[in-house]
Amino acid sequence: MVITLDTSFVLLHYFSKEPAVLKKSKEVLHYCRLAGNGGILPSMVLAESYAIIRRDTGREVAEHRFKELVDSGLKVVPLSQEMARESGIIRAKYREKIPWGDCLIAGTHIVERADVVLSEDPHFNDIREVKARTLTELKI
Repeated sequence: MVITLDTSFVLLHYFSKEPAVLKKSKEVLHYCRLAGNGGILPSMVLAESYAIIRRDTGREVAEHRFKELVDSGLKVVPLSQEMARESGIIRAKYREKIPWGDCLIAGTHIVERADVVLSEDPHFNDIREVKARTLTELKI
């Protein structure tokens, strides 16, 4: 199974105070690195995560976490022309009710043919073109 990771997952992984959430997020990352599976990290997620982490904890922590994500073994996917097009289709189809960041993540997910978007963001449940699960809903 190929999982597209959303910004909300990254923030849970780094900032949750709940032991069960931290345990599950580590299991997900381990699962994504196993042969036959995969973890997609859209460049939009890197950008959003960096901005939020820098705002909340400062530049040094943001730089460290950014490097950690880039070197994690997940597939970091830059935005391509095809992904930009898919993102625009989603944004238009849903009458601009889906935030641009989520459209870009969904567009990346679709082009990469991933199986599920892992997110706590309810907007992904509104996008019929993707199958979304929260951390607690995800069965691995």
